[in-house]
Amino acid sequence: MASNEQLGTKKSEQEQGNENFVTRILAFFNKYQNIIYGVLIGLLVVVCAIIAFNRFYIQKKNGEASAAIVQPIQWLTAGDTASVKLALDGDDDNDGFLSIAKGYKLTKTSNTANYYAGLCYLKLGQKDEAMDYLKKFKKKEDIMWYACQATIADLYDENGDVNNAIKYYEKAIKGEDPYFTPIALFKLGQIYERQGKWADASNAYQEIENRFYNEYNRMSVAQYAERAKANSSK
Repeated sequence: MASNEQLGTKKSEQEQGNENFVTRILAFFNKYQNIIYGVLIGLLVVVCAIIAFNRFYIQKKNGEASAAIVQPIQWLTAGDTASVKLALDGDDDNDGFLSIAKGYKLTKTSNTANYYAGLCYLKLGQKDEAMDYLKKFKKKEDIMWYACQATIADLYDENGDVNNAIKYYEKAIKGEDPYFTPIALFKLGQIYERQGKWADASNAYQEIENRFYNEYNRMSVAQYAERAKANSSK
């Protein structure tokens, strides 16, 4: 009987505690309701502004940028020096990659224009400028991004910066492109060979065989793999 009374007392105390908690919450709300409503309205305004900005500005700019980039891509595809310069700088009637990258910021096309601008500079032999724009290219389009990392790695390797070359090749090999990825793996293996890291080189070549068997055969990687494996066992 005493036990039931104790349980009843505890239950009553718990209910009273809950009531006190609710009372405090209601009192707090009544005291600060103007501030709370103000904060909620402010958040709603911010959310609506973001939605409106995306719908009426970003989407519009995306459409304009997508149309603007068509001509410079055609110039870049032509490949000759004059066309590449036009692709980069544009002409009186068309924007080039540089102006698209700068004039349509916050759009996906602006990001893509950075990558193409880097390729243009690379074709023109201006490697420092190429590096700058390639590094501005953000990971929004996976296939192009992995190819971009491999190109950056190539530039570092040419400059003798082996550590950064390895760093960017390791980013590039995470892609699944059947052309760029095995080439990046092969170049990574070649760097490891130059460093005398034969086991790492062997692993890079083995990864080509495991993931891209057709390219492994087409690129004749087997001879390099055998040499790396033989040296790694010494």
